[in-house]
Amino acid sequence: MRNRFYMTLALVLGALQASAQDGMEEYFYQSGKIKVVIGVAFIVLAGLIIYLWRLDRRVSRMEQQQKGAKS
Repeated sequence: MRNRFYMTLALVLGALQASAQDGMEEYFYQSGKIKVVIGVAFIVLAGLIIYLWRLDRRVSRMEQQQKGAKS
């Protein structure tokens, strides 16, 4: 179990280091497109959060209706 954790940690750290070396981050900073990338990421994240919030409300409403039907 412990070996699996260390292996996963090593792979994640290796991937982070490899992604920093490809120069894509520098390209976005130099060309001024980093704001677009951050904006798109924010919109996608906000959409996912809103979707999950609405889904939770629907499930809660359905659970309440089921409890009311059983009584």
